[in-house]
Amino acid sequence: MNGDTHLYGDGTRNFDIVNVGFTASKTVKFGDKNVPVSVTTLWNPSVKYARLQLVVQLF
Repeated sequence: MNGDTHLYGDGTRNFDIVNVGFTASKTVKFGDKNVPVSVTTLWNPSVKYARLQLVVQLF
């Protein structure tokens, strides 16, 4: 943490915002089963990457 290396970010700064996101979830009914489903969007503004994650809980 002396300024020679970076812990988070793109390497040009010692500190940067690396995770912004939100999650939406819902329970979907399939027949007689209730299945939790969620979608998460993630954005790393430091390196300008975005990701989308879909989760279905089966067990």
